[in-house]
Amino acid sequence: MANSIRAVITLIIFLLFLNSNPISSSANGVNLLPFEDEKSGRNSHAYLSTYEAPSAKIKEDFVNEISTYAMKANEKWGIPASAIIGMAIIESGYGTTRIAVNANNLFGIKVWGYHPKNAWQLKGQPDEDYEPVPVLANYGEDRKIYDESKRRDNWYRAFRSYKEAVDYLAGDLLINQRYRFAKTNYEERIKNGWSFERASKEYLYDIANAGYIHLGGEYYRSKVGGVMDERDLYQYDTRKFKDIGGHWAEEQIMFLAEKGWISGYSDGTYKPNNSITRAQAAAIISNFLALTPTTENISFSDVEKSFWASESICLAAQHKIINGIGGGRFSPNTILTRAQMAQIFYNAGFYSQSAGNHANSFKDVDQNFWAYIAIETMKQEGIMSGYTISRFGPNNPTTRAQMAAMIYRIHERGLNK
Repeated sequence: MANSIRAVITLIIFLLFLNSNPISSSANGVNLLPFEDEKSGRNSHAYLSTYEAPSAKIKEDFVNEISTYAMKANEKWGIPASAIIGMAIIESGYGTTRIAVNANNLFGIKVWGYHPKNAWQLKGQPDEDYEPVPVLANYGEDRKIYDESKRRDNWYRAFRSYKEAVDYLAGDLLINQRYRFAKTNYEERIKNGWSFERASKEYLYDIANAGYIHLGGEYYRSKVGGVMDERDLYQYDTRKFKDIGGHWAEEQIMFLAEKGWISGYSDGTYKPNNSITRAQAAAIISNFLALTPTTENISFSDVEKSFWASESICLAAQHKIINGIGGGRFSPNTILTRAQMAQIFYNAGFYSQSAGNHANSFKDVDQNFWAYIAIETMKQEGIMSGYTISRFGPNNPTTRAQMAAMIYRIHERGLNK
């Protein structure tokens, strides 16, 4: 009786162990390695999926999970989300390769060395070292058993989660000195009107040619770009805000966001009806005009270098578009009025011809008002209008939606050139 009970317990333990790693290649006999099967095993199988073909559900679940991390990484570091997801799919076989299963490493990121820390060894892969790895048994081409204790070429960085792998790729590897130029090129191309599809594929081409993979840019753009097309991964590049659906300025806000001229908040909102601050206006103008530093040294006592918009504020001031308020201060968090907004646009030269000092259009804007010419010019250009035929509301706050709509009009009229 005791022996029977022990036998049952042993069987249960065995079954639990068998099911604890359902993506194990040894368990399902797919893509075996030479040390697993000297006849059918192949070294090149080491890189393949441990499934004969991942199911549609596995693929869907994988994309749903990775897209969440990729969009956050895109927002934080600027790497195209579609490229991140596409790379993860190709490199990890939708999360089913040995490296992905055992190390959460979705991108095949290596750590060279003998038994390096925080790494997992992919046993059985082909020899990729600069010096030959000792061979213990040779069953023919692509069927060699290597002395794994002597290897430094098949160790892969181990991550605690898929999210950690994505964050490392986007927030460390792809923004280092070697690949940073590709991110800059991507952002410039989007601003210049490239589609997400074209810009993302070109991003892959750039990093591949810079050494990310030895097969080159043409190959990587085609390989990863193919799955990006197949699954329409560009939808994850679109900067969407969850609080602008049905808003009167939704189209304009989305257009500017896709250009990279405006951004939202960390909770995924844009807050279109909130009043815009001087700092936010400086950031949008700086992005919109792609302002570059001048030799003039400008600083404000109430804008620390660590402030999120310090660089944009400095650029806007250097170009005489948004000036300080006096006393060496900028007042970054002060709400921007409609009159101030008109003056900023005027200072930036967003007009074909300045308005003359003719009879004023608005009863609440006297000809002696400090922003009179700017307001009249913006009305003349069709950039700003009044609340009514005769009322402009110069001291009313400018909302974030209004700012987006006005920048959109300026762009459409080509006044930012």
